[in-house]
Amino acid sequence: MQAEDSEAWVLASRVGPVARIHLNRGDARNPLGAEMVQALSAAVGEASGQGGVRVILLTAAGPAFSAGGNLGNLGDRLAATAGPDGRDPIAAGNRRYGEFLTQLVNVPQVTVACVQGAAMGGGAGLACAVDIAIGSPEAKFGFPEAAIGLVPGQILPFVAARLGLPAARRLVLTGRRIAAAEAHRIGLLDYVAESHQALGALTRQVLESVVATAPQASACTKRMLGRLPVAPLQASGALQGYLDEAAELFARQMRSEAIEGVSAAREKRPARWNEAGELSALDLA
Repeated sequence: MQAEDSEAWVLASRVGPVARIHLNRGDARNPLGAEMVQALSAAVGEASGQGGVRVILLTAAGPAFSAGGNLGNLGDRLAATAGPDGRDPIAAGNRRYGEFLTQLVNVPQVTVACVQGAAMGGGAGLACAVDIAIGSPEAKFGFPEAAIGLVPGQILPFVAARLGLPAARRLVLTGRRIAAAEAHRIGLLDYVAESHQALGALTRQVLESVVATAPQASACTKRMLGRLPVAPLQASGALQGYLDEAAELFARQMRSEAIEGVSAAREKRPARWNEAGELSALDLA
């Protein structure tokens, strides 16, 4: 497996029973564009197929775990033409992230994310899709899609499965960011380190606990968990049909409201639909 390559989207390594996949575009806040998703999928596929791998550990370079989807190339994405199948290329690209998350939740190994900074949108969804999420006190989470005219279509089943519907509703419908302590309280993070420096030691302790379990018992237990009614119907036709429809909705939003939403975010101004200023006249006494 690849040990070091400054140009790689991810770096893959292995120490004993732990396969580590390191998001390697820290200078760009590890965006979850097509190249990153493809690299993650390939690395997870390789790690899950190796004998003796008990844990797949996701880490990230730089100050942020992942800023989420890459909207820097919005113009190019809007201009892309449909492929031979006639499908909207934006929908097809969005759907690939749902395919990756489905792949991730279905591997027999225990999946762990070590979140050292901000995890937004798809990055927060990635933290929700793993079995165990560990964070530093500086970790922050948010689902800003609706605020910029998009929908969290591919990640929503995994967010709701981890947090439950009430917390998922609250986060995706307000777009508010939460700190590590709140993420831990609502179950988005399973563990929070006492300090950034203590994150590695805490992660090692969790990994030691995982690999101390019996391999087959662990894999069977994870499979049983995935079949519970509260799980996001991991490999079912219902989930796949939902994600297909969500990808089409994402594409429609990117071609409509998101044009204004992304422009407003770049220009650091309220989007034209933002009527928060009108609320000063609302008497809630």
